[in-house]
Parts: sequence; structure tokens; C-alpha cells
Amino acid sequence: MAVEEFVVSGYGGYKSEGRTLWHRDPAAETIVLIGGALQRKTAWGRFEAVLADRFHVFTVDLPGWGDADTLPASYSVDFLAAALHDLLGAAGHQQVHLLGASYGSGIAHRYAQTYPQAVRSISLAGPLLWVPDEIREELRRTVDLMEDERMEEFAELSADIILRSGPGARVTRQSAVRRILHSMFRGIDDADRAKYRNNTLRLLQQAPSPQPPITAPVLVATGEHDLFTPPALCREIASTCPDARFTLVQGADHAMHLELPNQAGDLLARFASGEPLDGLAYCHPVEYSAALSPNAGMCST
Repeated sequence: MAVEEFVVSGYGGYKSEGRTLWHRDPAAETIVLIGGALQRKTAWGRFEAVLADRFHVFTVDLPGWGDADTLPASYSVDFLAAALHDLLGAAGHQQVHLLGASYGSGIAHRYAQTYPQAVRSISLAGPLLWVPDEIREELRRTVDLMEDERMEEFAELSADIILRSGPGARVTRQSAVRRILHSMFRGIDDADRAKYRNNTLRLLQQAPSPQPPITAPVLVATGEHDLFTPPALCREIASTCPDARFTLVQGADHAMHLELPNQAGDLLARFASGEPLDGLAYCHPVEYSAALSPNAGMCST
């Protein structure tokens, strides 16, 4: 049984909270999970349990999430990366493997750019480093629906954006995951409404800024049926990283860690452990930096 330990830190006047599941082996490395919309540090479920078999697992409520303070939309992803660094220091984690999922990918990405000495590897799952034009209006509309107290419509649209897939796509557990997300969005309290509003507006106004390239090993992955952060977008992000791997998880969409937690957890654990990713039955063939087309992307911007 892993030992659970909580830590609180304050950066720039805003509280963050973290939770470590300590592995029985003190020499185990640490993996940090940074989640998407309304993701709480204690709600990673089976996906976290898979990782905890090999690693110390550190989950976070940064400003704007969970039990942390609400963060105004005017604060950038750079502030959140600095808040993460402060929280990791308070918890005693000096060098880590990062996972940024969905909106959390932007924070992980910026952290790896800003604090390269602290990052052993970085995984980006369904990365949302900027909002694609195709979904900007719908994402903005979720904020309007929530503020108008049209919670059923807000929940329906929010779940639909995240779980959108093409006609005929066969996605594992998608119906069950849709019910979970719908219930979560439908029942958010006033504090989470303020956090969702500010986080979404921050994401909508987020723009690239000059940064050094990520030098750590990078894994970019999403579900093969993901239309929220589609495969072409994820591949583009991977294409500009010097040491990148790109793959798609079969039978999943954007919520692959909920739909296929064992497979998604195994993929991340193998990558962070430096094990080969080729030939995994649940993945498309892995592409590496040399084979990825050199499109304009975000890892060096």
C-alpha cells in the first residue's frame, strides 16, 4: 500500500496543493500528473494505480484546479509553470517525469521549456497547447451556457467536445465515460464554475511565445478517434521535438486515460522507464523524430 502525503504551497499569492503516493522503493523516480478541465489531484483512478506500481506519483491542484485558489484568466501558463515548480520544491521532488493531459499539457510543456534541468521526460496526452479554430466558438459557448445557468446544455456540449469522434468509431467505454463527464459538468459548484470560466478564457487567449526547444525525451499520444485534439495536430506537435515519439491508442478518443486506463498507464510507464514502445498491441506503430514531417509546431516556440 502506497503512503499518501499532501503538501500546500503558495506562489504569487495563490495556493496550490499536491499529493504524493510514495512507492515502497525510496529510489523510485517520480511521475507528475497535470490534468485537464476540472481534474482533481485525487481523481486519477485506475490510471494512477498503474503508474504507482513503478513510480512515486505526484498529482496536483494548481491555481485554477480542485482545492487550489481560483486563478484569474489574466495569469498566463508561465505563471502556472512557476507555481508547479514551487509546489514540486515544497514536496521534495527535484527531477521528475511529466504527464500533461489536455489543458494540463500546456503547463507541462512550458515547464519543460522553462526548467529543463528538472525534467527527465515529458508525455503530452491529447495536447491542447492552443485552441484549434474548429472548436474555438464551441469552447467559448460552454462558458456562456454555464454563466446563463443552462447547466444541462453546458454539460452536454462540454462532454460532446471532449468525447467527439467520427461516425462509426468504436470507442471503448465511451458511453460510460460520457455519463461520468456529463454528471461532473452538470453538478459543478460555484467555486468550480469560476475556475472553469477563468481556465477556459486563459486557454482561448493563449498564444505561442518564444522559448527554447524541449531537450528531454517527448511522447505525444492520443486516442485514434480523438477529434478534440486530432491526430494530425498531435503529430505536428511531436514533429518539432528533437527526441520525440508519436503514437495513437486504439479504441480511444481524447479521454483515453478514462476509457483505457490500463493501456494508457502502461504506455506512459514504459516510456518514462526508457523501455521500447514498438510492437504494443494497443497502439498504432510508434513514429520517431527522424520520420516525423518537419511542420511548424510548438516545441521550439
